Amino acid sequence: MIHPVKSYIARKQKYQANHFWKTKYGKKLSELKNKYDGQTCFLIGNGPSLRTEDLSVIHNNDVRCFAANRIYNTYDKTDWRTDFLVCEDGYVLEEIQNNVNAMDCEYKFIPMYLNWDKDIIIDNAFYFNQSFFPDSSGRCFSEDITHDIICRGTVITTCAQIAIYMGFKKMYLIGVDHNFSRMTDKNGNLIINNGVKDHYGVEKNADENTKGIFNVDNATQAFMDLKKFAEAKGVEIYNATRGGKLEVFDRVDFDSLFK
Repeated sequence: MIHPVKSYIARKQKYQANHFWKTKYGKKLSELKNKYDGQTCFLIGNGPSLRTEDLSVIHNNDVRCFAANRIYNTYDKTDWRTDFLVCEDGYVLEEIQNNVNAMDCEYKFIPMYLNWDKDIIIDNAFYFNQSFFPDSSGRCFSEDITHDIICRGTVITTCAQIAIYMGFKKMYLIGVDHNFSRMTDKNGNLIINNGVKDHYGVEKNADENTKGIFNVDNATQAFMDLKKFAEAKGVEIYNATRGGKLEVFDRVDFDSLFK
């Protein structure tokens, strides 16, 4: 028999998830609508191509940035700090919760379910309702993040949904290598390349016991859908990553951006 208190909590959480824009969390997100209308931002991945020298250039030019997860690994090598931190992987956040709380970052975006189901508490977080693609309506991405944000298996697309809602009109990707030592394709085949490094500042790559393996074909499709979604809203996205294997967005040379 389900405990009546647990049953009540479950019903309350389900109602809040279905009416998230009415909750205090949804109302907090609504305050960000078009806050940075017309501005440019960077979406920063944690790939091995990421250079702290480039982050310092961005810092010196005062451009807003979205980053994810263990981006704090760069902080001892640069004065740059991310403006917006996004974490959506529960396995990762369980490990780095204390580090995330210690970060001096005004905007931290965290899925609400991690608070409900895993008791993960991030100070002053902007909690969002996480959905998954495809849903019954066939939506690829969320038009309104006060209702939900659609997870597509790569945190960069979550960053982009938030950035578009906040009004940014031009975005540059860096550190988005789109390539890991262990990946799966759309048929579930495992692709192994031991010569590839997975992340910036991490010497040891993921092994066969990792809790999540990157699905390269699904992520590629997510980026293709993001390109269409952004173009329909008049948003430009360029790839300024040094190398990597993401060829969905037009390439630009990072060194040319601030000349």
